[in-house]
Amino acid sequence: MNIKSLFLLIACFSLQYLNLKAQHKDSLNRNKPQFSQTIKGTLTDKGSKLPLAGVTVKLLSNSSVKPVSTDAEGVFKLTGVPLGRQVLQASLTGYGTVTLSEVLVTSGKEPVFNLEMEAQANNLNEVVVNANSGKKPLNQMALTSGRSFSPEETNRYAGAFFDPARMAQSFAGVVAGGDDNEIIVRGNSPKSLQWRLEGIEIINPNHFGSEGASGGAVSMINTTVLSTSDFYTGGLAAEYSNALSGVFDLKFRKGNTDKREYAFNIGILGAGATLEGPFKKGGNASYLISYRYSSLSLLEKAGVKVSDEGVPKYQDLSFNLVFPTKKAGTFSLFGIGGLSKLSRDADRDYTKWEERMDGQDLRFGYNAGSAGLKHLYIASSKLYFNNVVSVSANRSSNQVDTLTSDYLASRTHQNLYSNTAIRYAGTMNYTINPANVIRAGVNASFLSYNLYGRQYQTELKALKELINQKGSTSSYDAFVQHKTELNSSLTLNTGIHANYFSLSKSWTIEPRLGLNLELPADQQLSFGAGLYSRLEPLSYYFAKGNAPTGQPGTSLSNKLEPTKSAQAVVGYEKLFGGSMKFKTEVYYQHLYDVPVAVDPAVNFSLLNVSDNSAIASSAYRALVNKGTGKNYGIELSLEKSLSRGYYFMVTSSFFDSKFQALSKQEFNTAFNTRYVGNLLLGKEWKAGRNNIFGLNGKLIYAGGRRYTPVLVAESMRLDEEVIDQNKINTLTADPYMRVDFSASYRINGKKASHMILMDIQNLLNRENTVGMHYNPSKRIIEASKWSGIIPTLNYRIEF
Repeated sequence: MNIKSLFLLIACFSLQYLNLKAQHKDSLNRNKPQFSQTIKGTLTDKGSKLPLAGVTVKLLSNSSVKPVSTDAEGVFKLTGVPLGRQVLQASLTGYGTVTLSEVLVTSGKEPVFNLEMEAQANNLNEVVVNANSGKKPLNQMALTSGRSFSPEETNRYAGAFFDPARMAQSFAGVVAGGDDNEIIVRGNSPKSLQWRLEGIEIINPNHFGSEGASGGAVSMINTTVLSTSDFYTGGLAAEYSNALSGVFDLKFRKGNTDKREYAFNIGILGAGATLEGPFKKGGNASYLISYRYSSLSLLEKAGVKVSDEGVPKYQDLSFNLVFPTKKAGTFSLFGIGGLSKLSRDADRDYTKWEERMDGQDLRFGYNAGSAGLKHLYIASSKLYFNNVVSVSANRSSNQVDTLTSDYLASRTHQNLYSNTAIRYAGTMNYTINPANVIRAGVNASFLSYNLYGRQYQTELKALKELINQKGSTSSYDAFVQHKTELNSSLTLNTGIHANYFSLSKSWTIEPRLGLNLELPADQQLSFGAGLYSRLEPLSYYFAKGNAPTGQPGTSLSNKLEPTKSAQAVVGYEKLFGGSMKFKTEVYYQHLYDVPVAVDPAVNFSLLNVSDNSAIASSAYRALVNKGTGKNYGIELSLEKSLSRGYYFMVTSSFFDSKFQALSKQEFNTAFNTRYVGNLLLGKEWKAGRNNIFGLNGKLIYAGGRRYTPVLVAESMRLDEEVIDQNKINTLTADPYMRVDFSASYRINGKKASHMILMDIQNLLNRENTVGMHYNPSKRIIEASKWSGIIPTLNYRIEF
């Protein structure tokens, strides 16, 4: 027998063996029990919030499960649903059909959906609302630049770390601000982003955030308590206030009202538990509580040495308690909060110090929380009222002590910022008929602050007080908007928003307009325009800075008005087969009344401040509302929702972002990266009859961040970075590139489900460059870099 014949024989035996093995595996899988679960929820009218009876609910993915109809309370329950991905559909004559194509059914938890159906003014053609492929915002008043997202997406996307902000870094119009969860929306500063929860503004819900920031290193939000929520990049309806760029409009889900369910989680990011269920059996009131504690901190407490650079310690709590009543409406008590701190002590052997920071003791802390009471009252089939009262507070502290070679400490930096906000948001929604809806409301914010900061100044050879202010102020908003379906294909939303800021005694009147035109073949044109405003972090209003010659040294900033913006956006989208969507938007933003330095020789603008550039001495100066800016660009995206076991999303943005200070010179903003491209994809496989294995990947490629040339001689003289004010942001760092990867395995037992997730940010360990900056320790100009690879491992059990 020659070698060729031998290889052929081996190949035949190998193929026969593999065939027999596959047949044996199939036989074992057929003999394994197929577990099932119950899908339940409620269907309500989107305009009136009243329950819808007689809605047909069925599984399109499995005809063996018998369809059901909602009862008089709008409740449905599908039993015997096989585990895995399912397609759920709800239909009722006179309403747009709702289809959910990404429903994940596991053995450990009952999927619960509280869905809204929108009445159709013209019923000649059936309108299908595919909640996963269309990703339409939940807010019916939103016509442009918005989309919904589910907590399941947040858990699935590579590099998301169960964080909505990291997930949104893949969306069109969004640029990752760095390796944390800071995001840049259409060239705007990250601090222009607003967080809302249950219809009211909240304080930054991220651990290790800085004063006035909207992001941080780790999110306080646990996706196990989230429901489907909205994210906007512009074109906001009249009800949204205090935002110039993006808005996260988060919703908490209601706990299971039939039985108690539990989830326990442990991983690199933290160990925690989620509990939910009815307060009493047979009742409609429910609780949903989630708590998490830093895993690294737990290891340190157990005596394990984790890091010489200090261990980040944090914990957070989220809750939603819902109490429906028969006549007084539905009350809910909700909240989110967290504590975080980082302490690092310098090595007491100065011969090991290579950088100045090696000889410093550091104490950093950020505590924040928001809690609210919400009341929804349905007065009639046409009218409902929504009222929310909330309290938000944060406390940001930073203390740095520099040691001598004798280990004597000298304070070089100290700040303590405390902010409290008591807010009220009241809304009235009146449905004249299916084609006309009026919504109006008022908001009031009562703001208290206690701001203190000092920093060492080389020229003074002493600490300089940057801010020392305590007091209170307030802001008031009112809005009214009208959405009308002019015909079967054209929808118009007009509104007006008014704001009064008591600190500067200033009024802002903001008209808003939205237009949506449905075209044949599942196409749509949209247009949005309006005026917007946002209060800057209060620290800037009271900072003490260097004023020009002949002016007092104290800041004039307490007269600052909100920063304002005029925006317009035109969009086009096309649906393909119900699971794929192409969308493009072109936008223009003109920013005005931007706070800039009073000194015309200093080209400082608040449009350049990011979460990572925490308020520093360079920002503490007299400011005046005489700056401008502009952002314009085009966004394109092609997205296929998860179906047939796979999904992908390709997005790209091309934009320009400029600003002018008092000198009237035009410069790039720090966020003018010019372009960004994202590729997101994933695939799932059934493993046996009940388990699922998934792989997900993400690629981010963006232009480099802008930075300013350093005046080397002056920086060395003052021993701190001094930039060239005539060449602001004229240099560009290397392009930002990052590859993220995740792998998950879901195991479904009879009554419990398990998930193992490995999620790696920056798989290739690329240390992206931010720019070239002055290092006072080495007295050289060197590159500042982001962090490298960040691997995480997570295990969750639900039962």
